[in-house]
Amino acid sequence: MKKIKLYLVGQKYEIEIENGFYEYIKDDINNLNNSDTQIKNLLNIMLKFSYKSYKNEQKMKNLLKKLDL
Repeated sequence: MKKIKLYLVGQKYEIEIENGFYEYIKDDINNLNNSDTQIKNLLNIMLKFSYKSYKNEQKMKNLLKKLDL
């Protein structure tokens, strides 16, 4: 587990996440910490991961459809 500090809209947060997951999101965390427009960047990050989740769900549905045949 890795502890990271996140500064968001004047608030300091310390969170603990898995090392592998941190490697996956570390660029987003660094961009967010160093951003002047944190809310906009946070929204972009949220939408990016929501879109990835949506695309993965669509792929899974297609795979399940193929397996049912």
